[in-house]
Formats: sequence, C-alpha cells, structure tokens
Amino acid sequence: SISLLPILSAMDPLNDCPICFETYEPEPEVPQGEERPEPVGRHWAVKLDCCQQSLCCHCQLCLARCPFCRIRWHGDQEEEENGGHFWQRRSFPNPILTVWGTTLAFDAIRVMASAGMSGVRVVATAAAAAVAEASPVVLVGGAAGAAAIAGGYALMKAAEHSPQQAERLRTSVRDRERYQLVPDEALAPEGKERRESFQMAVQRAVVCIWDALQWHLSPQWAGMPHVYTGSPWRAEARQKHHQSLSSLLTASTSETAASSDAALLSGRLWGDLIFLFLLWLDFNPHTPNWGSSHSYGLPPMHLCWHNRWREDLRHVVSDFARYLQSEAVEAGLPAKEKDMAECLVAMLDHILSWEVMTLDRGSSDLIKASWWNYPSFCKNLQERFAEAWAATVAPPEAEVECRSFQTHAEAMAERELPDEFHNLWCM
Repeated sequence: SISLLPILSAMDPLNDCPICFETYEPEPEVPQGEERPEPVGRHWAVKLDCCQQSLCCHCQLCLARCPFCRIRWHGDQEEEENGGHFWQRRSFPNPILTVWGTTLAFDAIRVMASAGMSGVRVVATAAAAAVAEASPVVLVGGAAGAAAIAGGYALMKAAEHSPQQAERLRTSVRDRERYQLVPDEALAPEGKERRESFQMAVQRAVVCIWDALQWHLSPQWAGMPHVYTGSPWRAEARQKHHQSLSSLLTASTSETAASSDAALLSGRLWGDLIFLFLLWLDFNPHTPNWGSSHSYGLPPMHLCWHNRWREDLRHVVSDFARYLQSEAVEAGLPAKEKDMAECLVAMLDHILSWEVMTLDRGSSDLIKASWWNYPSFCKNLQERFAEAWAATVAPPEAEVECRSFQTHAEAMAERELPDEFHNLWCM
C-alpha cells in the first residue's frame, strides 16, 4: 500500500492556507499612487468578514462561497442552477488545482515513482472517491492533490449530508459482530464469584473509556496549542485507545446469544457500549473539518466531513440511550451498572456536540465555551464530566452536591430521530 501520511501531515495549520496549503506570504506594501498586485497566484492572508476565519487572497478571489460558513461571496442562486459550480467562481481558476499543479507535483511524482504503475492506479482510484466527496476545505490532502494531477478531476461539494454515508454507519451497527465483555478471572482474587470478576471487568472498561475521553479533551502534545485537528501522534494515540478497548471484548457464541441470564445481558450491553466508543474512535481527523472513518466514509478512502459524521453518530448514541431505557435493560441490568452506562453515553454525546469551524473555534449546544473557543469547551467539559461521574458512583447515603447526567440521558432517549436510526441496538 502507499503511505499518504507524509503528505497529509505536511500542512502547518497556523501558517498555511487551509484550502490550498500554501504558506502565507507577507502582504505586499503598496507605495502611494501604485496599484496592489493581482491576488491570483499570490497567498497573503485575508481575514474573512463573514466568520472571522482566514485563508489566502488567491482562494478568496476564486471561490464563490466561504468554505467555512458557506456564505455566498460572488454570483447568485440562478447562476448555480444554470450550471455554475457550487464552490468555484465562474470564469476564475480552480484555486486548488492552480496551486497544486506546482506545489504538490513533486509529492505526486515521488509517490507514483516509488509505487510504479500500480501506484498510479491506486492514486487515481483514491482520487475518484476523494473528489466525489470533496469541498474546497475537504480537498486539502496530498492524495487528492496527486489525484488532481494524475487525472485532472474536478472538485465537488461534500459538506452536505450524505445518505450513503449515513446508511454505511447504520449498517455498521445493525450488522455488527455481537461482542460481550467477559469476566476477567485473571484480575479477580482467588475464590471470588463470577459476578465479582465481571464487576472488575466493568471497572477496567470504565477506566479505558475514561482515559480515551480525557485524552480527546487534552492538548495533543505538551506545550503545543490546544486545537482540534489531525496529526501523526494523535493518530497513534487514537489507535492505542482503540486497541485497548477492543482487547476487552470477545465474540458472543450461539449459546450466550440465546441466553437470558442477567450476567450475559450485562456482558452483551457492555460489549455494545464499548463498540459504540470504538465507532467514535474510528474517526481519524486529517484537518479540523474532515477526516476518515471506515464505519462512515465511503470506500476506498473513507473520507468524510467531520460535522456530518458527528451528527449521524449522535443519532446512533441517542438510540443507544433509548435502548438503556427499555424494559429489558431496566429489569435485567443492575441499577449501578445502568447509571454508569447512561453517564458514559451522555459524556460521548457531549463530546459529539462540538461543531467544528476551525482549529480552535466552534460551538456546542450543550456546553458553553468562551468566545466559541475549543480549549474553553474542553476545560468546561472535563469539569462537567468529573462532577457527573462523582454523582454517579457516589453511594446512595452520600450527600454530594453534584449533578449527574441522568436527566440528560433521559432527554437523549426522548429525542426525535430519523426513522432509519431507530432500534439499531435491539438484541
């Protein structure tokens, strides 16, 4: 296979244009009486009035809409209906192809030369999927850049919701292999009952999930800006958390699947809960706005838009919260386990509430963030998680003034969901 990591990680999010990846150049000083140079092919930074984001002057000139908030800059709806491009300004050069034709040519040649003719076919195949899903913000990966050179594919929008990707996610849940959390006899003290060893396995699962949540809300590296985007070390850490949770599961046999034993119900429910968090960890961001997910993005590259992925995954999470309120779970699951499961599901819903705009800006419908700031969101969410978990695990006789997530979990179960996202988790 061809490694795309050196290309995908080449962008400096603080100093490069998020559309064409070109490094910002100093804005030219125009002597009095002279005209400013034509911005085509130039790349000084421009602060957008519509959403206060930044991109280079070349991309701003050539795009018809803001790639962040989609506000129209040039043209009108009639022009689009008569064949105009949703993103590209009519009669202006494609802002990505005009730059990538030179800036990424060496990357494309290097990849193809190292892979031979089979590599050319892989790049072209990957391009077909990438371009079919891509908007100007999405098409910033080196694979798509090499694809544009190899095949000259046009850019197309992908920030809109994709029914095909939503169906892929639903299929991933409906057709999942049934797993269960098994008692860890290796951790249980000698002579302990099976139920006690299972409770220890639950505690271990909770620790792994909690670690993954705290990792997601922490800076990627000590001393680095606290931003939401992809990086090699983030991808490595994400994979480690994914493997840690996967190691807690075992496939259910036909005998356990047909059993109604309460312990087996607990094992299956915790298996599904861990699978839900694995779906979340399956998403690997490449930039703030887009990434890849095998359970959501379409093959072969599995690219997807972050905000569309999180919206559909929230539907899946809400359906799981609804399942936790079912009669079967109410009757067969110990109350404390149910409370912990509801709290963890509510935490994941809060994580997914963050609607990304840029590296460090966005919004949440659940947690307030100072000036729409991502570090503020993470800090407030960590504090809220600690409070909710303390309320959940506290003994009934304890007098703690903490708010749990119980009412939020109940509200999730009452949400109006698209019909196709109902009853995905029924055993």
